[in-house]
Amino acid sequence: MLGTLIGIPVLALLAVLQSSLLSHIRLLDGRPDAVLLAVVGWSVVGRTNEAIGWGFIGGSFLDLFSGVPFGSTAIALVLVAYLVSFPEGRFWESHVVMPLGVMLVASTVFHVLGIGTLVLVGHPIDLEVALTRVLLPSTFMNLVLILPTIQVANSVTQRLFPPEVKI
Repeated sequence: MLGTLIGIPVLALLAVLQSSLLSHIRLLDGRPDAVLLAVVGWSVVGRTNEAIGWGFIGGSFLDLFSGVPFGSTAIALVLVAYLVSFPEGRFWESHVVMPLGVMLVASTVFHVLGIGTLVLVGHPIDLEVALTRVLLPSTFMNLVLILPTIQVANSVTQRLFPPEVKI
């Protein structure tokens, strides 16, 4: 509950930053996905149930600022958080490469669902351009940013939810 309450203003801020400031940080036509990074980072550090809620909340905020049908980004982020949540955080911490693999899959799924939504609602999209100029560069930037994101999420988790000490 505490993680969700803290997540609401954090995700609102990240959605505003992603829609405004981060939209100017581009590699080809791709950009970093701050809300996706937060959701995956929170899930990887073991807060999986909250991460699913974060996906819905953060996706809803992003939907308010975008031209996609309302709810589509929220659904995509919930699905990504659900996929990442299967091992409940324990597996992803076993090796430094694992979070990179998680982010690779999460970013790909997130962008494929976004492109699929746009195709379904009738927006003309050149799939080759969407994959090479948006999906690949965005995924690369997300891969670069996931490790520091996980460090921040881990630090916040340890401060908010310290482990129980038994005497």
